[in-house]
Amino acid sequence: MKSPNRPFPLRKQDDSSSIWIVGTIILVLQLIFHLTLGAQSISTTDSIKTEIYTQLNNATVLKQLNFPNTVRRFYGNDFTPTWLRSDENIQPTVKAMLLLDCVRQYGLQRKDYHPEILDYFRMHNALSESGITASKKVQYEIMLTDAMISMINHLHYGAYNPNLTSVKLDNGNASEFSTEDFLHKALASPNLMDAILSVQPQIDQYKQLQGYMKLIAGQYTCDSYETPEEEIRTIAINMERLRWREIKSDNFLHINIPSFKLTYFDQNSTHEFKVVVGKPSTPTPTLASEISYLETGPDWNIPQAIFSKELLPKLIKNNSFFETNHMAIYDKQGHYIPITAKSIANIRKDPSQFHAKQSPGCGNALGKVVFRFNNTYGIYLHDTPEQPYFERKKRALSHGCIRVEHAEVLATLLLERDRQNALIAPLKKAMSNYSKEKFALKTPVPILITYLTITVEGGLLARHEDVYRLDKILMDRMYKPFEQLVKTKVK
Repeated sequence: MKSPNRPFPLRKQDDSSSIWIVGTIILVLQLIFHLTLGAQSISTTDSIKTEIYTQLNNATVLKQLNFPNTVRRFYGNDFTPTWLRSDENIQPTVKAMLLLDCVRQYGLQRKDYHPEILDYFRMHNALSESGITASKKVQYEIMLTDAMISMINHLHYGAYNPNLTSVKLDNGNASEFSTEDFLHKALASPNLMDAILSVQPQIDQYKQLQGYMKLIAGQYTCDSYETPEEEIRTIAINMERLRWREIKSDNFLHINIPSFKLTYFDQNSTHEFKVVVGKPSTPTPTLASEISYLETGPDWNIPQAIFSKELLPKLIKNNSFFETNHMAIYDKQGHYIPITAKSIANIRKDPSQFHAKQSPGCGNALGKVVFRFNNTYGIYLHDTPEQPYFERKKRALSHGCIRVEHAEVLATLLLERDRQNALIAPLKKAMSNYSKEKFALKTPVPILITYLTITVEGGLLARHEDVYRLDKILMDRMYKPFEQLVKTKVK
């Protein structure tokens, strides 16, 4: 892990920057004033409704939309225009356009929101009584609706979410909330921009990265500060990763793989612990789950790959290896297999028919306590007898599970937060005796495992080694198509 990179840029206020800010405000106000007074009344005529209906049933139009089904659900059976209403209130339309101007500050890209259609010139024409046809007005209307729906989904779920594709979202398969209903509520709120931005992740690390991005991609860029494009993109891909998982609690565990750190957020306090994570060949997955109970003196059901590829060769070289390490072998039916020359020969023929288990004790790979949470990967958060590992700077050393330093301290904090102080003494006794006991939490504690190669630590931007070499993969997905398009246009 690299040391913190640099603090938020500091700048000295000067007349030129103040003039630019004031000038921008004046231009925006002039635009709003001009549109409010100059645009003629656009009545919600049957012809506009008919045109919306026609375009929403046109296959060519639908192919141009990011979320065609959601857009159709948004209009329902009424087909009343949302943005073409200058006679009533053009504020939502202007706010929507201003929001699109700022997408870079939120780690998004303008190319994803119909820039060829959604500009201020076309907005003026769409809000005017004359100048363009009803077809062109409705094209602007529908594209702006799709852009807002896209932005809501991208801010909340991510634009490149590997677990929740745009097709699933468009088909309404996200049970959390309805994007089209949310947009209706946002339009009815006092401030459309604030309402839409509220769908972003609320965890502290995301807020800090977003605040940093807002400065370097917005205010400081306009003040002639130069920020490397690579830094902006790296922040953007890490903001994208945080959108893939959500924690709705002030009390949770956050494990970040590249920084080898666990942070326990307990309302207004935080506690940090060093962790060991998976090797590049056996990486720790990112996920969100809940710790439901603690288990002392745990048995270790050894994964099949570890048994056949790592432990079996050691057993073949040393017949007493399993006995020394308190391990036992069982067949598919769960019958114990005594270790003999004959049984070893049988196991070598087909290791998949056997499995191994390590009993509790000071040499158990899971240590004195395991923090159990449901996941499809079969990984745990646990103690370890190999404490010297925590002295290393680079701690990608495990088979995928997460080993935590000072596990007893973390277990105690969880019981205290769960208001089960009476269980702390029995927990410590069970840990010292390696006795197998379970300590259930009344309120499960959320756990979030992320892969962030840039974080904000104490107001400083910190870079972490890309231990699994994942940055380039996501960077290519987010930016390569755009760069290729630009090169094609230049040619």
